[in-house]
Amino acid sequence: MRTVPVLPDKSLPKIAALGLVMTGLGLVGMTAGALPGIAEQLAAPRWLMGVLGGVLFGSGWTSGNEPSGGRRRTPQWVELVAFGVGGIVLARLSDITRDGLGGALASGTAVNSAARVLFGIGIGIIIGWVAYEGSRGRASRG
Repeated sequence: MRTVPVLPDKSLPKIAALGLVMTGLGLVGMTAGALPGIAEQLAAPRWLMGVLGGVLFGSGWTSGNEPSGGRRRTPQWVELVAFGVGGIVLARLSDITRDGLGGALASGTAVNSAARVLFGIGIGIIIGWVAYEGSRGRASRG
């Protein structure tokens, strides 16, 4: 019979949480100006990028943040829905970074470029953390 190891702590390591926060902020930021490559090719709506970014940001932000003073924590799905709605709102606010014809303003292009870098670094952190955890798991079995 194979036993499943029990994780002592349900929270993510700080570096993985940081990667999720950066990735989420990057996705929301990429709704500014002109849509980036893959979102444009897939014709992804800005609100979808906003909700995904909000949920990723919320996942990283809330991991390991236990309420103090014995307060009960709101269910995580409620918190993630709130962060998703916040992402949609920010994606709608990104309309001010485009002119009336849908072209990007200089501010939108700057925000979008910075968000792409933030997204790339966040994804790199997450992939690195997953690879590290995977190799650690193989080493303990081998």
